[in-house]
Amino acid sequence: MKILILGNSTIFNRKIFPALIKFKNIDIELATRGKNTKNLEISKIYKNYSEALEKSEAKIVYISLINSKHYYWGLKALNKNKHIIIDKPITLSFKNSLNLLNKAKEKKLLIAESTVFHFHKQFDQILSLINLKKKISIKTFFHIPRLNKNNYRNSIDLGGGCFNDMSTYAAHLINIFFNKEIDFKIKKKHYKKENYSYGFNILAQSKKILLRSSFKFNSKYKNILIIEDDKYEYTSEYVFSPPIDKSLVLKQINKISKKEKLIYYSKENVFYKFFKIVFKKVELSNFNEINNKLMITEKLRNELS
Repeated sequence: MKILILGNSTIFNRKIFPALIKFKNIDIELATRGKNTKNLEISKIYKNYSEALEKSEAKIVYISLINSKHYYWGLKALNKNKHIIIDKPITLSFKNSLNLLNKAKEKKLLIAESTVFHFHKQFDQILSLINLKKKISIKTFFHIPRLNKNNYRNSIDLGGGCFNDMSTYAAHLINIFFNKEIDFKIKKKHYKKENYSYGFNILAQSKKILLRSSFKFNSKYKNILIIEDDKYEYTSEYVFSPPIDKSLVLKQINKISKKEKLIYYSKENVFYKFFKIVFKKVELSNFNEINNKLMITEKLRNELS
């Protein structure tokens, strides 16, 4: 199977490429506008995105471009009858996301967003340890330091800002923890300066579950999940961006005895697990589950805007 990458991005080099080369039967092609590719094992390199979509025989296109380009190139790829995977956020508006989802449905193609933090094995462990039928409190924080001045995420015109960059995490959290809840309410608070989003908070609550999350740019680094039930407190770091080169630790504290237990998880590339699922769905022409989940998270992200 061939996959065509549009954009020689940092995340492609750091996490996506290392995941793809684990597949023996995957042929990687790349469309890039002149960035260094000498350390990448690429079967074919295109210098023009349109040319790549026209000439490549790849069934799947991975769009790893700046946020403001996602919709345009996603639509072009779908119109070339390619399955698409897009870096978060899938688009900058619910209207455009809906257009892509409807186009994929019309053409019987897969569309996926590569938000993958919840594919880490710690999430299965956490969900097995807690009882969502009892009262639980969930707190998450994802704060990052000031970005380089030239980083596209500092530009409104390029689709930057905290909400565009991190709202998909919030939508996935709500879907993970409230997907079996019939009735829950969502509140949000945005922090903006001259229409640029530098942070937002969310509160989602049902009768039994309380989720509070904080997302910020230009702050001290903080990337943590804390869950409490009546007996235990669970804490995990690097939750939204699990590193591929180090193990993670889930800390469990007994709230009565104060005893602490550490649960270790070996390092893993969550993009590999994500691609494994996507490639299988493409092979079986079974796209409904992935497409429907994306619709759910996009509706939630729209509600948070």
